[in-house]
Amino acid sequence: MKERRLYISLILVLIVPLFSFASPSYPQSQKIDSILEQSSQLVYDNPNESIDLALSVYESAEYTANTKVKALMLLSLAYTSKRNYQKALEYIKKADELSKPLEDKKLQIEILFKIGILYQQLKIFDKSIEYLEKTEQMALLYPDRKAVSRYIANSYAVKGFIYKDNLNCDIALEFFDRSIAEYHNVNNGEINTNLSIVYYNKGNCYTLLSEYGKAKNSFNRAIALAELSQAKSLIAFAKKGLAAVFTEQGEYQSAIDYLNEALEQSKNVGDIVLNSSIYNGLLENHLALNQWEAYQKYYELYSKSQLEIKIAERNSVSDSLEDNEIRKNQYQAELQNQTSNRLKVVILLLIFILVSVFFIEKKNRKTIGLLQKRIKTLQNQKTDA
Repeated sequence: MKERRLYISLILVLIVPLFSFASPSYPQSQKIDSILEQSSQLVYDNPNESIDLALSVYESAEYTANTKVKALMLLSLAYTSKRNYQKALEYIKKADELSKPLEDKKLQIEILFKIGILYQQLKIFDKSIEYLEKTEQMALLYPDRKAVSRYIANSYAVKGFIYKDNLNCDIALEFFDRSIAEYHNVNNGEINTNLSIVYYNKGNCYTLLSEYGKAKNSFNRAIALAELSQAKSLIAFAKKGLAAVFTEQGEYQSAIDYLNEALEQSKNVGDIVLNSSIYNGLLENHLALNQWEAYQKYYELYSKSQLEIKIAERNSVSDSLEDNEIRKNQYQAELQNQTSNRLKVVILLLIFILVSVFFIEKKNRKTIGLLQKRIKTLQNQKTDA
């Protein structure tokens, strides 16, 4: 569970830059497109605000299909930040359907990748690989290879994560190497963070395979790349991974030194999951050296951080349930309004039918009465004759 939480943190770093909304907009939608892009960059600070904004755009009739697709993508990203992957998947699949008639193939590639990564988060690995392969196939057909290399590289990386999670590091390493090679086609300094994540995971694979020299090289490469982007959380992750190698080799003091460096890097990041894993590493290494006072210190910090994580998860579930309840109430209100409107239409229709029948009946009686008078007149004429 601990590694799973750490893994989620790294995945979020990998996918956020994808939501750039770089596709061309229609003139009337340019302003709202800019607002959606800004919200996507701030989504982790206030996901509920992003959800309200995106829903208002998606449900409005005044915006283009292209803009509505971007709104759905923002909805998916916001729910991803809340760890509500089912809801995130629901909205990104709506974006996929709405984007199919559009000519923006790059946007469609991005959506396919997002679906793949959400299935990966839900541990539905066969569906994840299916969508990742669709991403690669569509990207490889795109006329400008460099423009979509990021998606191909990310797809290879996520496949590597899947095989690593299933303890098949030999295959995982192949995909990590393919990912690294593809990233070199991308002319963007931000790719350093993605490369750092891939090298970090390569290091973990080499550690599992007991290839400690290669593991150290991978973690050191991850640190160097993260430093280029000043990504403190990624530096901390990589140093934590490096410490694990020294722990496996019985070099407990070296492990402690790297963990302390990782703790310093993560101090202002605010990632309690990362901090908790560092505390756990420190208590284990101090225990191995019979340093009881330090062990007790980090055991207490680790216990406290675990409690904070449980509270955060409980709050996240509570927020999700509250959000679902709000959506349910809105749906019920809409359903009641629809039922009420339909009932009014039916009543008006019945009144119209009854009035129509009344006037038709009245007209028929008048016609019959005139016919009867005509017949009586004709009969009287016969009698007189």
